Amino acid sequence: MRAPMPSYATRRAQSANPPALPGRANYQVMASSRRTSSGTVPTLKVIRLSDERVIYPFQGHADMPFFDDGEAAQSYAEAYGWQLVDGDIAVPE
Repeated sequence: MRAPMPSYATRRAQSANPPALPGRANYQVMASSRRTSSGTVPTLKVIRLSDERVIYPFQGHADMPFFDDGEAAQSYAEAYGWQLVDGDIAVPE
């Protein structure tokens, strides 16, 4: 005899609270860049995976600096993102 299938609500509740991953593995850093008329601007989004909280961008964040090429802009965004992750790990909200 087959076990009963869990209901949609049960599956949803189980997936709503995934186990927290340790350290940096609990974060997703998405870095890219976009061209503007003034230069290339880094774009960044940092998410804490355990609670899906957006760490960056946040309201009132400073503008990213301009760069001459996309590779430098993306490298800057990625390094800045991991600095934010390390800060969040040290002092979580």
